[in-house]
Amino acid sequence: MNCICVANNIIAVSRGSLIDFYIEEKHKVLKIQDATGADDDICDMDFSNDQKYVALLTSSKKLYTYKFPSLECVKSFLLPRSASKVRFGAEKNNIFVADKTGDVLLYKIDNDEGGVKLLGHLSLLLNVLQSKDGNYLITSDRDEKIRVSCYPHTYNIQTYCLGHKEFVNHLEFLPHNEKYLLSASGDGTIKCWDYAIGHNCCTIDTRTDVSDQSLQEDFKKMMDDDGIEVDGLPIVHFSTTKLNDTTSLIAVSLHSSHNVLIYTLETSDCKFKHNLLERVSLEGHPGCLKLSETSLFVYDNDTSKLTRFNFTNKNNKTTLIKGHTINMFTEHNTDSIVKTDYEHIKVLFKRKFDNVQEYQERKRNRLVKAT
Repeated sequence: MNCICVANNIIAVSRGSLIDFYIEEKHKVLKIQDATGADDDICDMDFSNDQKYVALLTSSKKLYTYKFPSLECVKSFLLPRSASKVRFGAEKNNIFVADKTGDVLLYKIDNDEGGVKLLGHLSLLLNVLQSKDGNYLITSDRDEKIRVSCYPHTYNIQTYCLGHKEFVNHLEFLPHNEKYLLSASGDGTIKCWDYAIGHNCCTIDTRTDVSDQSLQEDFKKMMDDDGIEVDGLPIVHFSTTKLNDTTSLIAVSLHSSHNVLIYTLETSDCKFKHNLLERVSLEGHPGCLKLSETSLFVYDNDTSKLTRFNFTNKNNKTTLIKGHTINMFTEHNTDSIVKTDYEHIKVLFKRKFDNVQEYQERKRNRLVKAT
């Protein structure tokens, strides 16, 4: 699994147990190991709002916090269960962890105590996000639900944002107007919400923008062989950034597609307008991607190269130009196989079982024996 974070002059890309920090055109590589000295793969990471810390989740159920630029480990916690998402809160010392049993835990950099449970879902949690004013904690799960909880009294549920048909794996605030929330799902749609009232403002259906329809048919057949019904390609990677005061950019990659779809989402007088701006064609599946300011960063897991694309605005027309490429992990062996998000995402689809037929068969057998 690959992760990427970008902020100001810092770019961080993870591959397995390695993280390459590209700071002011210099590489610093960090290797994470567990208590036995074995490699400890990174599941997720996040930068603090002031870019002074980076938080890491690992496969051995550890939460690490490192300080920039020294990359000194300032705090580590052993998590009670495997986790899926880590986010810094509105307060820089707060770290929220969403685990795979449905709980959100709060950890503090300046406190050695274990995590405090804030809330729980009855499903695998996939994302957690706190509003900048600190008043809301938003969570999403495998069962299509987005829950908006009041903070710090998270037992008070403000509302739910309901409408997705599959798992909701991505949450971000609309960059140019954080009154609204963006969500991306395994159903192939991006939804924009007035999250305080649970109202769906608009929906972007990426399935209509897939240029190669055979990809959708192949994926449907593959999932049907596993007993899973799907309508199209799930969204694997998702990122967003502000373009101007009324418009944000959205970048997504879909399962098995070599394209990155770039959308614009414009809001004006409570009206929403979206448009497919560009299809960025790649040589392979992106390992991860990130929009930051006026740039798109795409990491290729096969070549360990990070490509930067730059947005330009001329005559009120936004275009994307390919920029330079950065070689990551140049002094480290990256031959080991790293499972990508394209493999992990398949298990998030729910399998449907027909228990009625089996019950009817047992009932018939009992009646036959009785006679």
